[in-house]
Amino acid sequence: MSEPKAFIIHLERSAQRRPQVERLRAALPCASEILDATDGALLAPNETDRVYGRRCHRPLYPFALNRGEIGVFLSHRAVWRRILAEGLDYALVFEDDAAIDPNSFARTFALARETRKIWSYALAPSEKTPVRGEILARGEGVALIRPENPPLRAIAQFVSAEAARRLLAVTEKFDRPVDTFLQMSWVTGVELLAFQPSGVRDASAGIGGSTIQAKKKPLPHRLARETLRPLYRAQVRLWHAFARRPGF
Repeated sequence: MSEPKAFIIHLERSAQRRPQVERLRAALPCASEILDATDGALLAPNETDRVYGRRCHRPLYPFALNRGEIGVFLSHRAVWRRILAEGLDYALVFEDDAAIDPNSFARTFALARETRKIWSYALAPSEKTPVRGEILARGEGVALIRPENPPLRAIAQFVSAEAARRLLAVTEKFDRPVDTFLQMSWVTGVELLAFQPSGVRDASAGIGGSTIQAKKKPLPHRLARETLRPLYRAQVRLWHAFARRPGF
């Protein structure tokens, strides 16, 4: 088995995030590389049309993606390609607002290595994202869980070569954000597991907030989103529960 490597997705123009990226690299227990994120703001219309389409999968995603979200998805696809190109068995993938507690994350890293045969893709959710489900393995103060409901936020994850290959094949065109898409095992063919607690936290509040949010929308638009979001998430939970049934 090859030694794992970490990729940190970082948007070059987000200079305020670079110190956090360097702190993350210094704390990681393996070799790392900064991968230049795809800047959604610079994508030409023909580029977005080539990869983004509405109504690709069910349940239907009720919102249009902004350019930042498209750029984030393309950045993750770039990492998946690198995993295959470098012949890695698996890699750690971080977004640039991730921070880790070195001691706690070292336990997650150790459990990931010990359990490599039973996971293909495993999230390392931030400390404020609870994960409930079947415990598949335990390490020192950390567990590998099959979630009842897959969590959102792809802030940190362990991605195997077989998962990268499959995800690239099914995302030549996409219709929703990458973290939302990864919940859909019935589409991806990749079971999403999670480490809890992971030793990862979201540092975005201290480094300028999100880089992908669109301009503030009018009140009716925001109200519509607040109404449709829980309905969509309920649909995902139902599809996920159905997909876990034997013979699906």
